Amino acid sequence: MVKEGSREERIAILGAGISGLSLGWLLSRIGKQVTLFESTDRIGGLARTFDWHGVPCDIAPHRLYTQDQALVAMIESLVPLREHRRNSRILMKDKVIADPINPIELILKFDPKTAASLIMGFLARPKLPEDSFEALALNRYGRGLYDFFFEPYTKKMFGVPPSEISVTWGREKLRSSGLLDTIRRSSKTFFSTFHYPADGGYGQIADAMHAHIRGEVMLESKVTGLERTENRVTAIQYRRHGEAHRFECDRVFTTLPATLLGRMLGEDFNLRYRGIELVYLHVKKPRVMPYQWVYFGDGDVVINRMAEFRNFHDPEAQVDNTVLCAEVTAETDRPVEDVLSALERYGLVDRAEVDDVMVLPEGFGYPVYDRGFEAVKARAEAVLGRYENLHSVGRNAEFRHIEVDEDLESALATVRRLYPDATPNAAPDAMPEAIMPEARPGA
Repeated sequence: MVKEGSREERIAILGAGISGLSLGWLLSRIGKQVTLFESTDRIGGLARTFDWHGVPCDIAPHRLYTQDQALVAMIESLVPLREHRRNSRILMKDKVIADPINPIELILKFDPKTAASLIMGFLARPKLPEDSFEALALNRYGRGLYDFFFEPYTKKMFGVPPSEISVTWGREKLRSSGLLDTIRRSSKTFFSTFHYPADGGYGQIADAMHAHIRGEVMLESKVTGLERTENRVTAIQYRRHGEAHRFECDRVFTTLPATLLGRMLGEDFNLRYRGIELVYLHVKKPRVMPYQWVYFGDGDVVINRMAEFRNFHDPEAQVDNTVLCAEVTAETDRPVEDVLSALERYGLVDRAEVDDVMVLPEGFGYPVYDRGFEAVKARAEAVLGRYENLHSVGRNAEFRHIEVDEDLESALATVRRLYPDATPNAAPDAMPEAIMPEARPGA
């Protein structure tokens, strides 16, 4: 342990996605020197942005929504933000419906048979032991809405029926207690506005954090092992440009998938991640839809959700092209064809209007909350908890199905917990000169 007045604490951060960059930036704000290790040749992970046909494109849709106003202020000190009114929908049964689902709208918009099943299902809600997501959804919404939406969408997303998904996932993601919350719009699910960079894509946040990190961000540096004593990690082993290296450290923050870190420690954590294929379509017209993103509720449509990046930017801009990003987790050998068929089915795009296509695979898309995963996760936390200077942060490391903005919150909470007397709340120009961030770290 580094003591007061001794040499500077040596901090390693594993991964330069949004969680790792957030940690590096926040630690830099309190005067720490950090070293980030990133296996790829780029920063940002799922929060990066690239330019395609003149359109800033994110890795699927991201938006900044948090109730921590201190965090918003800190990010706004890095990147000018614009507040957007949320405009999203669910496409289902060839209709456009509100997002989140409004049961009253479903009753009014769909045929009498469907409406009757929704009403009767809700009135006859069971009282099942909540041992799966299926039981939770049935208890809260009834059989009608479960069969109509929750069962087909969940099965498409995770590849297994809701009866095989943990109730924990439902409690975290539904964020409402049932029909009354849905009508009242009284939970976090129903946020009406969000922040987004005023210029460029969401990756502007990651790039700005990178530019304000004190220390090194080492790209193409794959972590291969951890050296450790009984209760501390003492060094990081990594390969860079074909050569083996080690980095002695006093504290380690990991954002790597828990399964990968477990293998480095000789442990096999039986946790599962769902891969994603992101299908990008360049469309030769100004806009396809007025929404920032839409969900596809039909079980026979491979798309989970789709974003149109033009709608995260200036709506008044005069343009003649746009880009769609369809997120696919369903098993398919022809993601592009299946996406195009879905868009034609809903009258959104004629395939003749699409003049370029790109598919980006992401192996660690969503942590899958299989039934019984809680015990496996608890064992993983116990194993990692043996090392007092090892801290897991972010979606894949914590094995939590959280959004990118919640990754930021997790990083801030961790830094506040570990360094309570050195809060990173101050704006950069209010920081003492001695701990101001450098212009850009070496790579």
